[in-house]
Amino acid sequence: MHLRLITALVLLCFVQVFPGYAETPDLPALTGRVVDRAGILSDTVETALSSKIEAHEKAAGDQIVVVTLPDLMGRSIEDWGLLLGRGWGIGQKGKDNGIVFLIAPNERELRIEVGYGLEGSLPDATANEIIQSDVIPHFKQGDMEGGVTAGLDAILAALGGTYQPPVEPSTAYDNTSSFIDLDFLIPFLFWGVSVVLGLLMSLRRRWDKKRNRHVWYIATSSGSSSSGSRSFSSSGSSFSGGGGSFGGGGASGKW
Repeated sequence: MHLRLITALVLLCFVQVFPGYAETPDLPALTGRVVDRAGILSDTVETALSSKIEAHEKAAGDQIVVVTLPDLMGRSIEDWGLLLGRGWGIGQKGKDNGIVFLIAPNERELRIEVGYGLEGSLPDATANEIIQSDVIPHFKQGDMEGGVTAGLDAILAALGGTYQPPVEPSTAYDNTSSFIDLDFLIPFLFWGVSVVLGLLMSLRRRWDKKRNRHVWYIATSSGSSSSGSRSFSSSGSSFSGGGGSFGGGGASGKW
């Protein structure tokens, strides 16, 4: 009897001291491939991110969701990565090929949560490299959209086997060499010559009555030209997880 009472009191104290862990928080609705609950992405960027993810999903079958949360509610970002990945069932059942790219701007934390089936294509070390080299430099400059976009691009490159960490500015150029790279210079020379020739071929001469002499001018086409515009539209189809599972693979970071 005394043991049960003591156990009940200990559990009660635990709930009072750690209320955030007493129950699983309600998960946000999975409204699409990008769930911007923190409101850091413009509609244009959100549409572009969704289009990239959808194209990769159609080609490779992997499911990726970008999530921003306004508040971690006292939980670790690792807990949230697993809660969202498992709760939403990101990835195909049996293949576990899902990824949750999670950003918490208020706590200045982020995580790439990787499903079981993609831990070979996106190991923890690569996920950490993406966070540290591709994402955080943008975030430190206040460029949240640029960081999210760079992070997603790097994740897609890693899944495709083409990811290369960004080159440090100090090593991007070899200052010890004084030779001019002709392969780099020739296209600009060709462009400059083409522009000059085009101007010369467009030169015309006419009589200016006010000046009482011939003057040179550049002839322009009177025809109107139109440029096509491209727009992205949502297919309207609903998006949902496929029953994938997660085991804690991935990496986290702070800025």
